[in-house]
Amino acid sequence: MVTRASSSGRRQFLTRAIVVAAGRRVAEAEGVGGLTIRRVAAELGAAPMAIYRHVKDKQELVLALLDDVAEGLPPLPDGEGSAQERLVTAFAAVDAYLARHVWVVEILRQGELFAPRAAALFVWTLDRFAELGLDDQEATDAYAQLWWYVLGHLSYLPGTTPERRAARQDLLASSVEDPARARRAVGSFDHEAAFLSGLRALVYALAAR
Repeated sequence: MVTRASSSGRRQFLTRAIVVAAGRRVAEAEGVGGLTIRRVAAELGAAPMAIYRHVKDKQELVLALLDDVAEGLPPLPDGEGSAQERLVTAFAAVDAYLARHVWVVEILRQGELFAPRAAALFVWTLDRFAELGLDDQEATDAYAQLWWYVLGHLSYLPGTTPERRAARQDLLASSVEDPARARRAVGSFDHEAAFLSGLRALVYALAAR
């Protein structure tokens, strides 16, 4: 039987759920780059071989983390408003949720991993575009484009801290002929409003194809 030391000094059984939860804590704190089987074992006070009894390798652990995050995705809007507006609402909510777990972007950019629990969003999106007259291939293309748009926004989020925005504003101002204009433009930029505006434009354009 596989056990670990608890904070009280007692021995506790390791389970896959405990391993995944520990992996998520490591990823949240240190990013995917810091996520290793050995690091998860250290987090649990266990031997690495104890972790391998629950996940066969790092890729399986990463996939389990994705699925764990996907379980918390917000409910999909149903029944009210146009299909276009429901799509905007759904993908804006997904973006807002994943923004609180931005380390996931490091995994999703690899492209080949997909959380089984996220399949509901894919099928729901196909159904909404079907309401708008797209066939499954067209709807799949539209889903991919919406997902790329969200992923691009999530990738940009680390650059939106006040410190980085100020540094970018200074760099831009030093590179143009009218620095005052550049500072006004960048200073008034609302990236969340721009994201939502672009998302709505993209949804409506895809629906009108």
